[in-house]
Amino acid sequence: MSVSMESSDDSSLSSDLPLPNEISISCFAFVPRRYYPALSLVSKPFAGFIASPELCMARSLLHATESVLYVALRFSLEETHCWYSLNLKPLKNESTLVPIPSFPSIPYWGSSVIAIGHEIYVFGGCIDGELTSSVFVVDCRSHKCTFLSSMRVARGCAATGVVDGKVYVIGGCKARSVDWIEMFDLKTKKWESVSGPCNEEVYEKTIKSFVMDEKIYVMDRNSSFVYDPKEKSWETEPELNRGWRVGSCVIDNMLYTFGENNQIKLYDPSTHVWRVLKGVEDLHEPPSWARLANYGGKLAVLIDVGERMTTEVCCTEIELERRQGGEVWGKILSYGRVLAVDVSSTIVKCITVSI
Repeated sequence: MSVSMESSDDSSLSSDLPLPNEISISCFAFVPRRYYPALSLVSKPFAGFIASPELCMARSLLHATESVLYVALRFSLEETHCWYSLNLKPLKNESTLVPIPSFPSIPYWGSSVIAIGHEIYVFGGCIDGELTSSVFVVDCRSHKCTFLSSMRVARGCAATGVVDGKVYVIGGCKARSVDWIEMFDLKTKKWESVSGPCNEEVYEKTIKSFVMDEKIYVMDRNSSFVYDPKEKSWETEPELNRGWRVGSCVIDNMLYTFGENNQIKLYDPSTHVWRVLKGVEDLHEPPSWARLANYGGKLAVLIDVGERMTTEVCCTEIELERRQGGEVWGKILSYGRVLAVDVSSTIVKCITVSI
């Protein structure tokens, strides 16, 4: 099956191949992305097709996109983030973190980062000691950066959540600000202030936020709260705060995090109960500097096990299965070292995009 590329300018693509360009693009679109680096070395026409925006468009139209894990490290001697993508090595069942030197720079501290489809949105943060209201989006197909309309107030460590095609940005500024909650419409690309009372109990700088059941869960250094955008209401969630840790993630409306005794725990918002993820009780490494991510419906666990002044990131990929009675079991699909460098760092971002 070929895909029509009439709306794209494919004049830059080589016609040296024996097939029409649109058929060639369709063929490349169904090839797993891990083979692209090797295919680029075959010939200049191959390299042109692999690097073309038409290929990215075709993968989307043909529903051939893949989940790609993006990881940001903050090295001790640098005030910038170094971005990597988790790639599967061709012809091997092994993954590795590959540097992305073309990824745009984001504020060193305080920015709120979320992934929507093939794009990464960056809200606010601290630049040269001052909070910013700027917003930009990174297209992960090309790593091109586009600035959007700025927020009405500057923010640092704001909570974010996407509900019904709208991005809600909460806090990160003075609690009594009229624009304490702003909403960005992804279709119109415009900002609106959200009416209703702010929750002055929420600490100015939040630590973590995520969405479950179309509600935004906000965690600060002291407590946990739930914001319902449709009702514009706040509730406390004390049980959630008792078990979570930094580096958690949401999969199928369940929160996964590291618990005690080197166990992965999950929180069900419908029952307000923490449970242990069964089947993976004995992980390979202790959870120091760990980050969890929703990796296309699977759970990715990244842990820095490096010694002093080194970084050694190991990745465990876990398949999840919900059984009768509400129990969730995990099965380890792969485990291995994905990065080793002779400098200390911290894993600060771990998000998944669809490319």
